[in-house]
Amino acid sequence: MSQFKNSIAQSNVNYPIETVINPIAGENYSRALIFMNVTNAATYLPGVQSAAAGDLVELDSSNYGSLTGGRLKNWLVPFFTKATTAKVGIAIFDTDQAGDPDPIPATAPLDAVYEAKKMYGYFKFAIGESAEYNDLQVSLSNLCSADPLYSTLWVGTSDEGVFSNNSSLITSLNNAESKARVIYNANPDINGALAQLGATLSSVNTTGTPVGNSIDMLQFNTIGASGAAGDDGEYVNLTATQKATLDTQHIGYQTWVGDGTENVVTEGSLCLNGDSVGANWLKAYIEYMCKVTTADYITRMNVFRNNQTYQGILLILTDTVRPFLKFGRLSGFKLTAPTFDKLPTSGDQITVPNAWEATYIDNVREVTVYGTLYLTQPTR
Repeated sequence: MSQFKNSIAQSNVNYPIETVINPIAGENYSRALIFMNVTNAATYLPGVQSAAAGDLVELDSSNYGSLTGGRLKNWLVPFFTKATTAKVGIAIFDTDQAGDPDPIPATAPLDAVYEAKKMYGYFKFAIGESAEYNDLQVSLSNLCSADPLYSTLWVGTSDEGVFSNNSSLITSLNNAESKARVIYNANPDINGALAQLGATLSSVNTTGTPVGNSIDMLQFNTIGASGAAGDDGEYVNLTATQKATLDTQHIGYQTWVGDGTENVVTEGSLCLNGDSVGANWLKAYIEYMCKVTTADYITRMNVFRNNQTYQGILLILTDTVRPFLKFGRLSGFKLTAPTFDKLPTSGDQITVPNAWEATYIDNVREVTVYGTLYLTQPTR
């Protein structure tokens, strides 16, 4: 290599290579974002130097162990044990502080941090100490409910009040007409909702994304069943009465598979308001991807309001939906859009009424197989 120094190859020949990092459209629908008050930074993020309000800390399976602590680390262990390639963001906010004579206003209040960081992850969570936990969940729920295309709130709770319909958290969320997905587990050290999300995001499906994966009735072994711990320390299944009480409230829970393994499944696939968690996820992803791809299409050179452009827009829709048809999550897809000449008259807009329809195919949750056994009557 001594000949290379000051040679023609070094001095006269150049192959410059630029490194470009391309963001992946739709990746936010495979990520979680946890909101945290800066007052908890020392406890929850002991490995992060100078964590400040307004910051976003990105965690993955390689760094969360050294950066997190306390309850946050306990929550993340089941998640990253399954979702080894997933990302979790920690969005840090602050609140108004007491001052003399006037209070000191927050520099990065929750609503501002939400708006600035919401695109990082579709699945929103909140973590905090008991004194602030309920209010934080409700505030975040309100933000998510007003922004369903980009956000859904998932909540884990160990409040036994859910069995007597007097949980202050659930009451507050229902009073706020929350669309949160809530999962109960008696173990106070884990978050049953975040553990389920880890299992859901643990692999990509035939669409090339985790979008549309099972959000319930999916076996995983990172936590135990939702019932209280027995004398041997093992968490047990809820009783039939307890399950019925939670089902009525649209609250999910974990149950042992019962095959001799350490696997549990989450039962319950609905938001508090009765919406389908999985269908909302898929719907938001399809709408988002169509928005992004169509924006790219109509901002190219000389894209006019004509049938060619119209057919291009319909093709974008079809190409976005098709992978979920092949995957099996959707069926019966039909383009019901009118012909271009039947569209509402407009100078520079294309508005398509009733463009398409499809059926969301849900999971199997119960199986009953009847049979008949014939027996020849014995003679003695």
